[in-house]
Amino acid sequence: MEGERENDLRLAALCKSLGTLWKESDVVEVSTDIPPTKQQECNLTLFAFISTMKKAWKIESVECLQKEPGLFSFVFHSEEDKDRILKTGPWSFNGNLLVLKQCELEIPEHYYEYTCCAFWVQIGGIPPGWFREDVVADLAERMGCVVEI
Repeated sequence: MEGERENDLRLAALCKSLGTLWKESDVVEVSTDIPPTKQQECNLTLFAFISTMKKAWKIESVECLQKEPGLFSFVFHSEEDKDRILKTGPWSFNGNLLVLKQCELEIPEHYYEYTCCAFWVQIGGIPPGWFREDVVADLAERMGCVVEI
């Protein structure tokens, strides 16, 4: 508890020493109207951390753009292709997990979190007498957040 209080005081002192980093005149008002073309572009875009997956996805109509070092976006030419890729994951490339995130209109590219990914899990070894929906659901919940059974 003592350490937390000390850290809070250090943080407060650091913030105070920074002074005012911006003033009200620095704020830029932007229109809240998002053009339909930008909405469609965002709907067809996924963000990821590694290079192209065209061969793994068995798709030719995807554009891979490097947004910054280590961050790529994949722009699909159809909603069906994009949805198929999202639903049939998780994906890996060269032994590394490829975490895909659906583009959201109101979220800047660098704000997406790539620290977790949903996985399909197969549970085996359940005796026939215990193979019931409630038992399977309880086992699944013990592994983490259950998306669907």
